[in-house]
Amino acid sequence: MELLILLLSGCVGGFLAGLLGVGGGLIFIPILTWLFTSDPSLTNEDIVRFTLANSIGLVFISGTSGIYRQIKMGIYDLQKSLTVGIPGAFSAAILSYAIQNGNWYSKERFQWVFLAFVIISIGNMIFGKNREENETDSTEKNGIALRILVGILAGTVVSLSGLGGGIIMVPLFRMILKMPLRKATALSLSIVPLLSIFPIVQYSIGSDAPNLLDIHGPIIQSEYIIWSYYLPMAIGVIIFSSFGQKTAQKTPVILIRAIFALLSAFILIKTLYEIF
Repeated sequence: MELLILLLSGCVGGFLAGLLGVGGGLIFIPILTWLFTSDPSLTNEDIVRFTLANSIGLVFISGTSGIYRQIKMGIYDLQKSLTVGIPGAFSAAILSYAIQNGNWYSKERFQWVFLAFVIISIGNMIFGKNREENETDSTEKNGIALRILVGILAGTVVSLSGLGGGIIMVPLFRMILKMPLRKATALSLSIVPLLSIFPIVQYSIGSDAPNLLDIHGPIIQSEYIIWSYYLPMAIGVIIFSSFGQKTAQKTPVILIRAIFALLSAFILIKTLYEIF
């Protein structure tokens, strides 16, 4: 049953990553938190680190699959991806290092940060202006400064929440860069691997994670990456992220916005329940 839950959550997360450009973390975070919270040997700090590590690893897979599909579709924008992704990668690396080497970021802080990003996302999808797909975005007029700013904020989101950054990038691309929704989701997904690669390396080879055990014996892990959880979810992500991108091209923008807002609202309610 656990294997089936992992595989299904990977499929749903991968599909939503392709459809909404969010990386899939909205699905991965609750499932992984539930799995690691069930282990009584883990401290709150350990739960946060294991959750962040495996979610970020899955987000990397969804973003890489998204780039492959965008290249085939001829819509991959390398220049914009790099000008947002490189500053974001540095901010993600710095904060991930700080989380791993300190006890300042607890599970409770993790939940509040996660909650704040979800609220921003819901507000933008409900009240944000709907722009035409052929409309010029503000970065073409104002240079790369705004892209760098968005990249830094997105990298912060990746490190502190375990999301792919899309939960904040898509709303910021719409609010600050004035991008249409489909362009915002495509660009967001293409940036995800750059934001997640440094944290993945730090969590998988540069940490001192506790060893986990299950009823069958030791669990195969690379520091904070737990392969028995990660691989089934990654398989689902790889299969369904491309399908999500294909669906996004055929789905009305208003429906994509509604799905984004409803999914975020569901996660908002669940997080509030866990906090209180």
